[in-house]
Amino acid sequence: MTEIIQISDLHYGSEFRDSYFDNVVQYIKDNNPDAVVLTGDIVHKGRYNQYQNIVPYLQRIKDSTQNFLAIPGNHDAKNNGLIFFEKFIGPRRSKLVLEEKKTIIVGVCSAKDDLSVGELGDEQLDYLGRMLNVEYENRIIAMHHHAIAVPYSGRKQTTLMDAGELIELALLFKIDLVIMGHKHIPHAYVIGPTTFLYCGTSTSDKVRADESPSFNHIILNEGDLEVQLVNSITLEKTLLLKRKEGQTKFVRPRKTRIEHLLKSEVWDI
Repeated sequence: MTEIIQISDLHYGSEFRDSYFDNVVQYIKDNNPDAVVLTGDIVHKGRYNQYQNIVPYLQRIKDSTQNFLAIPGNHDAKNNGLIFFEKFIGPRRSKLVLEEKKTIIVGVCSAKDDLSVGELGDEQLDYLGRMLNVEYENRIIAMHHHAIAVPYSGRKQTTLMDAGELIELALLFKIDLVIMGHKHIPHAYVIGPTTFLYCGTSTSDKVRADESPSFNHIILNEGDLEVQLVNSITLEKTLLLKRKEGQTKFVRPRKTRIEHLLKSEVWDI
């Protein structure tokens, strides 16, 4: 069994809350996961002082887990912030291998300098293919931008430009899990063998709709997958997704825009 805690969209510098971060760190300490993965937007404006100030916070996470992987988001790339990401946090893309757990996590950079839109590009798609063409029980891709648009998440279109290529690669290589952040909404899609999992904002009040700050507790067990959604304020857990023996048993329902439209009295016919 492999346990991973996914956190995302800390947004240090804008509505970041120390109390939420304290809760996240305490949860990590109490649950002792095999790895913690941070899927971008660590800082809000990509500025030198924001990166400098977030380092002690990230060190607290590193001190609480044996394995830590972080990749940049579009806010980290503002003001040429990718340079500072590499200086203070690490490479834009990296991999984490948990040999005893037969698990590999490959993190790639979908962020572009000073742009909200995301793109992997041919070189990184090739990198993913080469890194993931291995016999591991669990193979995971970590990135920031969405591969598939999330319902009820705002009108700004910042889905990955080459999302089709990424989805094609995930299905071709039968990737178990693709984890993402970006729109601050916990959600999941299942396409064939691959689960596409989204994380909320873990330590800020930059939430959407009636969501709460949250993070994902992921449990992989011989092909089975369970994801618990953890509220960053209360640490209350709610089942987000469950797959067993290759079949999806449960996906947490969300109040979507479609439901609001269907209930509206504006569209009388």
